[in-house]
Amino acid sequence: MDKTVWTVKQPVDTIPAALVKKYNITDINKKILESRNIFSDEALHDIFIADDIHDPFLMFQMDKAVERIKSAINNNEMILVYGDYDADGVTSVTVLIDCLKSIGANVGWYIPNRFTEGYGPNEAAFREAHEAGVSLIITVDNGIQGHHEINVANELGMDVIITDHHEIGHTLPEAYAILHPMHPEGNYPFHHLAGVGVSYKLGCALTGTQNEHILGFVAIGTISDLVSLTGENRVLVKRGLKALNAHTPPGLKALLDQASFKGEINEETVGFIIGPRLNAVGRLDDARLACELLQIDNEDEAIWMSEQVNQFNTERKEIVSAITEQAIIDVEEKIANGNRFIVVAKEGWNEGVLGIVASRITEQYHLPAIVLNIDYDNDYAKGSARSIPQVSMYDSLDHSRNLISKFGGHHMAAGMTLPIENIEQLEKELNDYLDMQFEGEIIQEIDIDAAIEMADITVKNINDLDKLRPFGTDFSAPLLSLMNAEITDIKQIGQNQAHLKMTVHHTLNALMWNEGSRMNALPAGSYVNLAGTLQLNEWNGNLQPQMIVQHIKVEDMQMIDFRNVHPNTYKFLKDEHAAFIIHPGKSKLNEHYYYYGESVIGYDKVIFRDLPQDESEFLTTYNSLDATFIYFIFHTQKQLYFEGMPTSEKFKQLYKCIMIKPHIDLQKDGGYLLQAIKVSPDTLLFMFDVYAELGLVVKDGHHIKKQEVNKKVDLLSASTYQSRLNQLKLESKLLFSSFDELKQFILTNNE
Repeated sequence: MDKTVWTVKQPVDTIPAALVKKYNITDINKKILESRNIFSDEALHDIFIADDIHDPFLMFQMDKAVERIKSAINNNEMILVYGDYDADGVTSVTVLIDCLKSIGANVGWYIPNRFTEGYGPNEAAFREAHEAGVSLIITVDNGIQGHHEINVANELGMDVIITDHHEIGHTLPEAYAILHPMHPEGNYPFHHLAGVGVSYKLGCALTGTQNEHILGFVAIGTISDLVSLTGENRVLVKRGLKALNAHTPPGLKALLDQASFKGEINEETVGFIIGPRLNAVGRLDDARLACELLQIDNEDEAIWMSEQVNQFNTERKEIVSAITEQAIIDVEEKIANGNRFIVVAKEGWNEGVLGIVASRITEQYHLPAIVLNIDYDNDYAKGSARSIPQVSMYDSLDHSRNLISKFGGHHMAAGMTLPIENIEQLEKELNDYLDMQFEGEIIQEIDIDAAIEMADITVKNINDLDKLRPFGTDFSAPLLSLMNAEITDIKQIGQNQAHLKMTVHHTLNALMWNEGSRMNALPAGSYVNLAGTLQLNEWNGNLQPQMIVQHIKVEDMQMIDFRNVHPNTYKFLKDEHAAFIIHPGKSKLNEHYYYYGESVIGYDKVIFRDLPQDESEFLTTYNSLDATFIYFIFHTQKQLYFEGMPTSEKFKQLYKCIMIKPHIDLQKDGGYLLQAIKVSPDTLLFMFDVYAELGLVVKDGHHIKKQEVNKKVDLLSASTYQSRLNQLKLESKLLFSSFDELKQFILTNNE
């Protein structure tokens, strides 16, 4: 059963007519903006007009950091930029290296290996940097949790400047300076910069310019790290995408060529093509390759590097699929045992992709999830966590900090390392902690920006929606609902039939990624509620609207018509967990088989396999159901509908033949009788059965003998006649009626 709750956002106010005119806001955009409570001049300016970024020196200790770096440059000190292995990390390195080199710094960069060093400051790397002569380390996109390592750097005589954006712990490291948009002693106007955003602000402070040429990298890191796409981030991404389209760096151009991408680079290009490929390198190997690709100037080298990066992405997809398949088995078992905070762990799982696997689990089950790789050689488990809006992953892990060796993250995601022997206890504590917060079931709440009709889905309206871009965290692409939509065609597409493609109301294509397995549950003719985003699909020069479906909801009982179709159409049903309603003359194969007239409850799917022998028994069973999907097959061994009931005139004709020939051998005389009466062989046998029941003839195999009767007989009194008449009525009402007629019959007789 669908446990989601859909709510169409209700605006608290409307956009004044003067502002609608000022910002040229179309009807569909007005509806969306109002649903998000964006109706003031200032808020609308931020969406449509804003192009300013904040003075970097508004950030706490920025002046101190700049002074120390410039002193290092003046004294020709060796500076090390210490980064991270994800897209935010490698763009952060790229941005700061560019700025430092432009002002003459003696600078190098270092990105730790996910598998051998892990996330954040690393003592061995810091010691190695000291031995190489480094006297100043600048961390980017990490460092705020590196208390011990920074103390080591201080003891070695190195200064550390931290630039980070992750959750700040109970105490701050003893760094020379800490640049963080949420520094507890600071008052920076915007709190949600990505790591690359903080790195960029330091670069601007150092160079005294806004460094437009590197804003593309800022956009990539900001979008990829899923930080809030509001305020200053929105400006940085807008300007960054503009810069990328004006001049695409050789490495990124080669990477897009590998993906066969043509056209304008937007936030979706970054989110689905560039970001995942940059992340894939650090997930499987050393992330230096991704960082080098971003910084390369030589086109031939860029092509070679992009091929390697693309190969990593292909391999990453295969590994994710394999681990997810294994993990789901454990997840299902844990949910069956009552767990709501999912912790799965296994030896040999690639640590670099566990965040993606955790995301898949969270999306599928709407539960917080931790996925860990077990390393028995070193006696630890390491992995990633993803959460749902109702549950803070950071707070949950912080509650059990004593069981975890190291962790970092925020509300929706985290990474961690812990002793193997603590996994079971961590799982117990996390579930207990969650149970204290939520007594009942955690219901997924889906906020719909606007409910639309088919008439709203036009090329013009979708083009108008693009005026609200860029979309991302906290300003997502408008989620629109299309209610009571008829699926007129449905099929699986893509590799391994992984995706779902539907045609809605005969005209609108609707795609749903990674949900191909749901095809059998949503056959053509189903009426569903769809929630998704709209986009334009270009095919042979024609633009056509399509919906990318994120959620499907079946509100009411769905009746699915499999009557008089080829059995291959519904062969999938034999493997479904469903109740099968069968004729009382058939045998029950297991506990999921029921006879007509019996009550059936507790099934999501119910299949009326056979034609009933009685209308009232069918209605008794149907009226007991609490299912979502009802499948009608109504199979019968012999259909009578097209033969019908022989008329009284034909019965009289047959009796005249019997009078003429009192002894009939069907093998010899059958052909003559069929031609004389003009009925089928089955109907002829039925007529003889009626006469036999009424005592007019005696049947002995294929021999028929006239019987003398001294009373008047009534055809209607024969049970054989009544049985055929009843089946004809049932076939007419249940099997050969139109589907609308069948549904109307059920509705009329529903208790």
